[in-house]
Amino acid sequence: MGTRNASESKKLSPRFLSLLLVVAVVCGTLGWAINATLVGQSANASPEASQSVWVKAELSSIGSSLNLSTTVKQPTQVVASNHLPGVVSAATPGQKKSGEALYSVAGTDVYAISGTTPFYQDMGPGASGANVKQLEDFLKDQGHFTGTPDTRFTSQTTLAIKKWQKETNQKPTGIIPLGRIVAIPALPGQADLAESIRTGKTLTGGEDAVLAPSGERTFTLSLTADQAALIPQDSIIEVQHGKLSWKAQIGQTTTDESDNVIHTLTAPDGEAVCKKECDQLPTGSNVTLRSKVIVVPETKGIGIPAAAVTTTAGGGTEVVTENGTVPVEIVASGQGIVIVTGVERGTNVQVLNAQGEEN
Repeated sequence: MGTRNASESKKLSPRFLSLLLVVAVVCGTLGWAINATLVGQSANASPEASQSVWVKAELSSIGSSLNLSTTVKQPTQVVASNHLPGVVSAATPGQKKSGEALYSVAGTDVYAISGTTPFYQDMGPGASGANVKQLEDFLKDQGHFTGTPDTRFTSQTTLAIKKWQKETNQKPTGIIPLGRIVAIPALPGQADLAESIRTGKTLTGGEDAVLAPSGERTFTLSLTADQAALIPQDSIIEVQHGKLSWKAQIGQTTTDESDNVIHTLTAPDGEAVCKKECDQLPTGSNVTLRSKVIVVPETKGIGIPAAAVTTTAGGGTEVVTENGTVPVEIVASGQGIVIVTGVERGTNVQVLNAQGEEN
């Protein structure tokens, strides 16, 4: 600034020096380079009237979010019963593909096949109905059935079953007794076993055996009253699982017996939060996922301290630059910053007026 400005700085009042320090700390935290310029006096101006503090307009962003957890409730339903008597010799629930074994009774495997119609009869000559077509669809996918799947059990069906039985080290009889295959919707997918299907347990037949997701999934945020007070009803919630991310919003709000606030979430279009990727959710009836609640959406642009903006008599907003007063429009504000249009990056704007007070 030169010797003249250095000598003039000795004349600053303690009040001005304190305020100057506060502004410097605040703006320094925001990453701005503050140019505290002591403007030279004119012949008709007093020293106090010529002092100014300037802040350079820089690219900035404002916004705030909360990191919370979302609970996904995935109810299951019984999709198959057990028809084999004996001791459970193996049980392997989890993610299954069509054709994989679920459990074994006395060394006899029970296989999962994709389908919505329960198998209710032996698959052999004389069988007919939707479960026959379901079996033929499976055998065709495995490369064993060469015809067109329909509801009739034919010699082609028998031949295809024998090929599949040989491939899976079963006795190639061409007949699948009731209980050796079970239908599970939406395979590949999660298949759980009922409590009765545990290694070492003795079965007599008729027990609930296989559980699968019902397809209904509920996403909820459980918050304390203090947490809920920080979240606007129209907030966007980003629910994350691995590399997947889904946007959600608050659909319904209730309270539980502990006075916690329960937000039920939906996708912005009202559909399930996970949309077509629900089958990639972790297994379990209750799953916890990381979530980020966007309290104030992020806005990027030219940022200056809010203290640099004044309101005109006509209701407009303006800032003082080195070239004079310039009208600006506030795009967003928060955390003591405003994002504006009307000034360019690098423009010096005045934060303190000539009396050392905020604009």
